[in-house]
Amino acid sequence: TALVILCSGIPVNYGAAAGAELTILGFTSTYGNWVSIFTAVAMCCFAFSTILGWGLYGARCIEFLFSEKVIKPFMVVYALVSILGATIDLGLLWSIAETFNGLMSIPNLIALFMLSGTVVKLVKEYFENEGKES
Repeated sequence: TALVILCSGIPVNYGAAAGAELTILGFTSTYGNWVSIFTAVAMCCFAFSTILGWGLYGARCIEFLFSEKVIKPFMVVYALVSILGATIDLGLLWSIAETFNGLMSIPNLIALFMLSGTVVKLVKEYFENEGKES
């Protein structure tokens, strides 16, 4: 999608056209107007499968962190948030998504820091034993 948008020659102005509008504009300027319906259907299928996939991923994470009892309330909240996400301003939605994606890095960075000693130890062992196994 990004390659088509960048190669289509359409101007990409920050905030002017985004998301589906920019994608359809890029594809129609490259392949003609007939592709707009195909692109819209493909984007709907992609969005639907992404929503289902992230819902399942979230449910499994919630189950791992808490218990199986929390899955149904999580799915209700997830469905309500999905409806909210489909109706709010696109700029606000992207800001919220970027914020939460940034927050997901915090536990990962903490885990990397806590495992850094193990990584250093394993790297030293690897380089000490390199060439001895052949």
